[in-house]
Amino acid sequence: MKIIQIAALCIVTAIMIKVLDDRRDVGLYVKIAAAVLILMSVILYVSPVADTINTIFIKAGADETYINILFKALGICYITQFASDICKDSGEGALAVQIELAGKVTLLLMALPMFEALTDLVTVLIGI
Repeated sequence: MKIIQIAALCIVTAIMIKVLDDRRDVGLYVKIAAAVLILMSVILYVSPVADTINTIFIKAGADETYINILFKALGICYITQFASDICKDSGEGALAVQIELAGKVTLLLMALPMFEALTDLVTVLIGI
């Protein structure tokens, strides 16, 4: 029933922000604090899922490097989205776009070893 707690936190946060409408700076801090609490809660909630994915990869005989890349990529996606949303909420749309671009480039750089392995596999299969 973690979702009920998260939903309640969001509703209380939204009410607090409306009450503090004239104090935008305080409202932003309330949003950030709620977002961090929710993010931490979700990370703890998702931990068993990560363990299950790890077990599946190990049973499949996948290289541990790919598992690490997957989890790092997921972390980068969540952090990037979190930072982008905070920037958008504070009225900094240009900063939000920049952090999204940085996240995409970081993901591309992280995925390069996987692209290289895929290219090697394709060339072996084709016989080049």
